[in-house]
Amino acid sequence: MTKKRVLGRGLDDLLAQHDQDLPFLDAYGPSIGDSEGLPTGTGADPVEQLMEAITRLLQAEGHQNSELITREAKENGVQIIVQSGGEKLPLVPSDLGAPGFEEGILATDRSEASVTIVQWGIPARRLLERLCEHWSG
Repeated sequence: MTKKRVLGRGLDDLLAQHDQDLPFLDAYGPSIGDSEGLPTGTGADPVEQLMEAITRLLQAEGHQNSELITREAKENGVQIIVQSGGEKLPLVPSDLGAPGFEEGILATDRSEASVTIVQWGIPARRLLERLCEHWSG
């Protein structure tokens, strides 16, 4: 006698089990964030807080009153415009497209760049620190 091999459980059974066994995952919210590519719960920071964070970092780096960077509060964030100060900016276009940035533009000769910071985080801090290091060097 030959026994026919039968699959133990189907995909529907597994999905049904996990749907019942993992209800605690709902406490973490939906799996897809509302903020274009950013994790759930993140979004734009208030403009005043962004301006304060940028000002504090520039002050700590000694570039508070630098003519090479201008800041302007916008509806969705803080637009910064940076000048190279002689040498080319140490940036590539992808630097201005990091999470938390919008409307990043780098001049083809890398003499000027502009970007709107909508969320304070590691990319924004790293960008400003790199620029301050460039100007100090």
